[in-house]
This record gives sequence, structure tokens and C-alpha cells, in this order.
Amino acid sequence: MSIQNYSIHHRLTYHFVWSPMRLKACLCGAASERLEQLIREKIEELEIELHDYRILPDRVYISVSAPPTLAPHRIACQIKAHTSHVLRSEFKEMTRIPTLWTRTYAVFGGEQVTPEEALAEFEALLPPRRPRGRPRKQNSEPR
Repeated sequence: MSIQNYSIHHRLTYHFVWSPMRLKACLCGAASERLEQLIREKIEELEIELHDYRILPDRVYISVSAPPTLAPHRIACQIKAHTSHVLRSEFKEMTRIPTLWTRTYAVFGGEQVTPEEALAEFEALLPPRRPRGRPRKQNSEPR
């Protein structure tokens, strides 16, 4: 049975959130527009349906519905690999970081999840950020 033969009733809704390496705010202007095109291309190639997307300067959120035979991990990895390769070749400033996307992403299932909830949950999952620069020396005077 082909992926296209699944009716709308046999599809699962996934919400994905991921970020660029080092939470760099590099998804602005032309890069944001190109990323949207690339996501749409890959989703069409995977034969899944895009419901919603948000491209923030340091986050990407997409909501798709896919057949149960297509694993969420495969969807996320395919989209991230495709977009990373093209964006890094077209926008040289994105080659300053080791890779465009981090390995991590969050995926949530269900139609009732809102983009704001998914983005907030992703933010809560991130480890605390270290302050920039060298750590300050502790004052070690005797008391």
C-alpha cells in the first residue's frame, strides 16, 4: 500500500520543534524564506501534509500529518538534513557554526497541541545556557 493510499483518518499529527546549533539567531530575512521553501519541498517529497509552521530567528516549528508507517524520527531527520545542506551552501554565514541544526528536536503527537505549547515545552527541555565569557573568580578572602 502506498503512502498516498492512506485516508485522512489513518494519519497521525506530529509537531516538531528544533533549533540551530548554539541557538544562533540566523533564520532571518532571505534565509527564513528559503527555509520555508525547502521545508515545503521536502514535505511534498515525503508525501505528507503540512498544517502549520513557524520560523523564528532561533527556532523552527512545523506541524504535519503523516501515515503511521512513517516514523517521526525519519521525518525530522530528512527535513533537517535537506534544509541544512542547501542553506549552508547558499548562505556562507551559516558555515561559521559546525553544523546548522543541533541533533536534538522535540516531537509531540496529537491535533490539540498548539504551536505556543510546543515551543514552550522545547524551551523547557533545553539545558541552561552558560553565560558568555570567562567565569568570574570567586572572592576568596578569609572571614
